[in-house]
Amino acid sequence: MKSFRRALTVGALWAVAAHALDSEAAAQSLTEELVSGLEYREIGPTRQSGRFIDIAVPSQQPYTFYIATASGHLWKTTNNGITFDVLFENESVFSIGAIAVAPSDPSVLYLGSGEGNNSRSSYWGDGVYKSIDEGET
Repeated sequence: MKSFRRALTVGALWAVAAHALDSEAAAQSLTEELVSGLEYREIGPTRQSGRFIDIAVPSQQPYTFYIATASGHLWKTTNNGITFDVLFENESVFSIGAIAVAPSDPSVLYLGSGEGNNSRSSYWGDGVYKSIDEGET
């Protein structure tokens, strides 16, 4: 009896949904005018598999933070995540295992290259990097 009620409820929901879609849904097409107003922009650190490894926030600059990814580069925001800049993109490795900001100076960053997670898609590193200019070099 329980399964009959469940089947009846599901059937009723499908009927209501089909009626609503049939009467209200209409195909929309993109026009050149509509698309011409779009501007492409980088919206932040996203990579396939989304392996965000570490986040560092300087205590002196609460709207600045660094996001280290296993599958590509270091990302920095100074406006609480509204926009991001890509850092650490010209080195011989791209994978990052850790990022830290020196507690005494927010300009000093330490970056451990290579991914510490053991998986088939882990990437190697070649040491620890230090920046004294907030990751610019």
